[in-house]
Amino acid sequence: MVDTISHGLWSFIIFSSAIVFPYMWLAIFFGMMPDLFSWTIYALYSIFRRKRFGKPNLRDIPRWAFTLYGITHSIFVCSFVFLIVYLLFHHIPIYLFAWPIHILFDIPTHSRKFLPTPFLWPFFKWKFPGISWAEPWLLLLDWLLIIVLMVRILLF
Repeated sequence: MVDTISHGLWSFIIFSSAIVFPYMWLAIFFGMMPDLFSWTIYALYSIFRRKRFGKPNLRDIPRWAFTLYGITHSIFVCSFVFLIVYLLFHHIPIYLFAWPIHILFDIPTHSRKFLPTPFLWPFFKWKFPGISWAEPWLLLLDWLLIIVLMVRILLF
């Protein structure tokens, strides 16, 4: 959940000077969407199934959750959706770019040991050997940068 909120805040930071306020919520949504439509759905499923909350055992996660993770974190799926949007509307709204930015943030910040980002899904299984965002120093750096940049945007 901390990772999902971080993505929403990074979307706000990245698009704060490029998007008028009403559309900012769409940038924040699309920045969080890959996690909302994969792991948040699985977390709600787990709560209703009365499973314990916390870091799940990978063997206990149903296949459909990994499929949702692949769909929402795939550069290929994202590109296909962008193509459809472009064909329908003749442009791609800037707030949609929060989705591929989420994927690009996740690639180096997820390790192969626990939930690596399936950015090449469904065509390739290779995963980038990143560093887990849950590493204390990376988590601290992420939130320190978010706080500093949010203060700068909101106060200056």
